Amino acid sequence: MRVKKINFKAWELKNFLQRLHAQRHRHLCWLQGEADWCRQQAVQRIQVAGWQQGFWVAASTEPLPLQAWGLPAGFHQLPAQTSRKLLGSEQPCLVVDAFTGFSPDALGALSGCVQAGGLLFLLTPDNWTSFDDPDYQRLAPWPWQAEQLPKRFLTRCQRLLENAEVLQAVQGQASIYPQLPSGSETALAPALASGAATQDQQRLVQALLKNWQLKPQLPQVVTANRGRGKSSALGLAAADWLYAHPEARLLVTAPTQLACQSLFQQFHARLKFLQAETLTGQLDFKAPDALLQEQPAADLLLVDEAAAIPVPLLAQLLAAYPRCTFATTQQGYEGNGRGFALRFFRHLDQQTPGWSHQQLQEPIRWAPEDPLEKQVNRLLLLDAEPPEPGQANDDYHFVWLDRDQLAQQEELLAQVFGLLVLAHYRTSPDDLRQLLDTPGVRLAAVFAGSKPLALAWIQEEGGMDKALAEEVFYGRRRPQGHLLAQSLCFHGGFPEAAQLRWWRLQRILVHPQAQRQGWGSRLLNWIATQARSKASEAPDFLGTSFGATAELLPFWQAAGYQSVRLGITRDPASGEHTLQLVQALSESAENLQRAMHERFLETLSDLLAGPLQRLPNEVIELLTRGEVQAVANQQTRKKALNSADKRELDAFAEGHRPWLLTLTALKKWLALCLEKPQIKETEFEVLAWQGLLYHQWSVSELVDYLGLPGKKHLGAWLRSSFKSLSSR
Repeated sequence: MRVKKINFKAWELKNFLQRLHAQRHRHLCWLQGEADWCRQQAVQRIQVAGWQQGFWVAASTEPLPLQAWGLPAGFHQLPAQTSRKLLGSEQPCLVVDAFTGFSPDALGALSGCVQAGGLLFLLTPDNWTSFDDPDYQRLAPWPWQAEQLPKRFLTRCQRLLENAEVLQAVQGQASIYPQLPSGSETALAPALASGAATQDQQRLVQALLKNWQLKPQLPQVVTANRGRGKSSALGLAAADWLYAHPEARLLVTAPTQLACQSLFQQFHARLKFLQAETLTGQLDFKAPDALLQEQPAADLLLVDEAAAIPVPLLAQLLAAYPRCTFATTQQGYEGNGRGFALRFFRHLDQQTPGWSHQQLQEPIRWAPEDPLEKQVNRLLLLDAEPPEPGQANDDYHFVWLDRDQLAQQEELLAQVFGLLVLAHYRTSPDDLRQLLDTPGVRLAAVFAGSKPLALAWIQEEGGMDKALAEEVFYGRRRPQGHLLAQSLCFHGGFPEAAQLRWWRLQRILVHPQAQRQGWGSRLLNWIATQARSKASEAPDFLGTSFGATAELLPFWQAAGYQSVRLGITRDPASGEHTLQLVQALSESAENLQRAMHERFLETLSDLLAGPLQRLPNEVIELLTRGEVQAVANQQTRKKALNSADKRELDAFAEGHRPWLLTLTALKKWLALCLEKPQIKETEFEVLAWQGLLYHQWSVSELVDYLGLPGKKHLGAWLRSSFKSLSSR
């Protein structure tokens, strides 16, 4: 790209930026046209502004020649998928290059990093709605191609931006500047004696210190929108606490250490101001999993960005560290703070009544009524709120939501997405695009009058031919999407699962004020009735996948769903083992469900003795309730290899199936091997197999016993030994 002569009025931009800086506001600069023209315009505006650093955000990893375009050496390319690395930092400007692909999550995350007086550039085609966005590849489940997907989300974005007060430049047209609010300059007040930037932040610091002195010790929760100084307040309070308790040990945990950057910066700056940098006490960071595993002694634990940590892990942290403060973003790039609050607050009410909740309202990084914050919130519905649920005498009705209409009706979309945000703690801006544009999505809802009361997000899956299903079973293919169908095919060991048609209930949620009134169950029943009435479009199965807890499992069991698989590792999002349940709707599905459930019961005891040995007792009781005779029958049949065993062992021998997923079949195989007179229990390799399958040897212990160079060589040894013993 060759940078041409500036074709906009530089003085207009300078005047605009001066006023923006004086008011401590930020703005969106939307550049529309051909890719080269938009990039040239962004570079020229950066040069006029005199900014020496910033980031150019691209969804693709292909290097862009930023310095050859004329940008200073302080500008760097940032892949959209790593955008959270910038959280906590401040930049004079950012460029979001939608020609490389538009990532809603990246925009949501990075908008809070633009400092007061700065711009966020958004580069798009003039007709964005007809552009084949490369980032849509992530939305296209097999057999769809990205270019076949609708562009409801992009169409909505373009419509909103065309009617928004943004700095706009279209190729071949004059720049349009938004009307800035009139009034005097907005100066940031000098820091208070406590180091706080605002009275609001100082009140929080004082409340934190007061609470940490209470006996008995009770937890605190701090919530705030982005840019309010939540993490900085934690750092200031931690420094004052350590100054008053010089030998104390304080711990900080968060999803990433980068998320605590401002906390540590304020902590060290405050200690320096207090001339207390040589105290024997300390403030250390520990990742959540390492903290729970090691549980080092500490006088105080601070948990930052708590909404991004599964609630079960937060409950464990609270049990281990009673003097604990949890802080999280109420709305912003995660889009999950409010849903987290509902779930975690319920736990606190039950376990630690009397806990306290503090909030920050006043922004610090920028002045109130910031235009960029408003614009991004509206584009991504970060501030969407569901309405209050209807009254008992309202007209309740069940409907399928039309996504074309949903994309056009902003109020309804905000209500529906607000319900998602409120009721599910992992909702993010990317989910809004998936909701509107991912193929095979069905949205079922219960309305109280005109207000959504409950919602089910359904994803169509399966329908693969036999050849492709076999490829998935053997691990040679991983078509995009089809989470449940592929998991039951590969992990569960049933290729037929990928061939049948599924409706996977990706999420089902009820307005918090209407929960425990039976609306979720009624919605599930309505969906099942609707599915059976679809004739040629009817799915064979309804299914779901979620973190196994004693709270959720009874709901699905009461609706007629049956457990068919339990994951052997904990899901990083939920902190629980993933449980998959199904409900058959066709005769072929009934036969497969019976086979999958029997296999689940047959393998469960082996898994509970091994990788699932820490599964909560209440979950085990729910999984096996009413199944005592079935489990006993499975145990009596364990000696002989059945068709599922043979299929799994064949895949294992060829290197397509991990040994942990083949545990029951391998135990049967070893028992049959030991019945052969030519194979002795005391043989070296037999002892290795017994240690692995029966004595829970760790992989490291087995590698040491076998004298292998490393863990990566274990799989090859197991397959070779399996074939050797089988042939004797």
